[in-house]
Amino acid sequence: MKALHDISQSYASYGHSWKQYLDKQRQQIEKTLERQHLRVTFQSRVKALESISEKRSFLETSAGIDDPEIKDLLGLRIVVPFQEGVEQVVELLRQFHNGGDIERKSEKLSFREFAYDSVHVELPVTETLQLPACCKPVVEVQVRTILQDAWAEVEHELIYKNHFRFPNSEVIRKKLAAINASLSLADMIFQEIRDAQKEMERWGQQRFQAMLDQAGSPLDGDVQLLPQELPQGTLPGIETPGATSRAELERLLLAALKAHNDKDYQVAVQQYTKVLEGSADLNVRSIVFNHRGMAYFMLLQEALAMSDFDRSFQCDNTNYRALNNRALVLRRMGYIPPALECFELSLKIEPRQAEVYFLRAQTLVEIERVADANADLLQALALDPNHREARQLLAELDRR
Repeated sequence: MKALHDISQSYASYGHSWKQYLDKQRQQIEKTLERQHLRVTFQSRVKALESISEKRSFLETSAGIDDPEIKDLLGLRIVVPFQEGVEQVVELLRQFHNGGDIERKSEKLSFREFAYDSVHVELPVTETLQLPACCKPVVEVQVRTILQDAWAEVEHELIYKNHFRFPNSEVIRKKLAAINASLSLADMIFQEIRDAQKEMERWGQQRFQAMLDQAGSPLDGDVQLLPQELPQGTLPGIETPGATSRAELERLLLAALKAHNDKDYQVAVQQYTKVLEGSADLNVRSIVFNHRGMAYFMLLQEALAMSDFDRSFQCDNTNYRALNNRALVLRRMGYIPPALECFELSLKIEPRQAEVYFLRAQTLVEIERVADANADLLQALALDPNHREARQLLAELDRR
């Protein structure tokens, strides 16, 4: 009883300072995760006095622990959408917030068991706080997926906090285990889908890069397509004669080229946009829309990329590169028939594209049109006998 009285006195005297410290820790961790572009939700709480008392009683009677230590007086919960986010958050806590002891709840389970799963990371308290003697000076950070968090909340209410024994409790226990198993399986499937999405993103980016490598630098030679005369004031803020306006356009194009080649796609988009604001020449606009669309795609802004590829082709209906890029985005989004239409139109405009024959063959394989895919691969190799990927895919289809 004396211990509980001392804890109560600590709450009354210092509880406000605990909450202030916890809020500050939360803000610092939020900034760390935001810098890494992680999408999470936060919860924080100072454990209630009644919960402290209940937990100590539970540990003393059920676990046989005398004078148990409480590790979660100060608690943060970080909830992530997918399993991969759990390890990302844990690693960042270790790197930037002195993350100490790590407890993985699932490691205590046998392969037959399904129960509460979470990763708990202890962050040492870095300021002088007057904590109850029974409480470890740490902030316990629980890191979970959305589904793990949902299960933990339900389990806590139905089992941990409820001491009432159900009739046929073995049947109830099996049902709860089945629900948890389903949630665990769902988490695994969501992660598999997420991994597949990322693989397709990498595939699309690699294909764009391969096309750029084959064509040379994104804007090599394109500055020569600028009109020799531009009206005064073509560019916002440029009041010099036409020749200087052309020089300014060339400077912006070269800046866009450098940013694109340096993979600084955000800056590249900004520079392309300035060129589009300053040039009314359709040929130039077609080229720049196409390259800005590629930069948008690298930034995973697919809707903006598609819009730019469409506008590029509208400005110049012979720009087969815009059609190729549009096809790649459509394929990645799962729109196979319109992707094939873009490839077909591109090859009508410029038939000597080994890479496009290969890409169309890959797309045809996805919808089981193997004979057509074989024909495209043979055409790709006729145009480029050293096309390694086309030869590999052709050999794979022969083995089937």
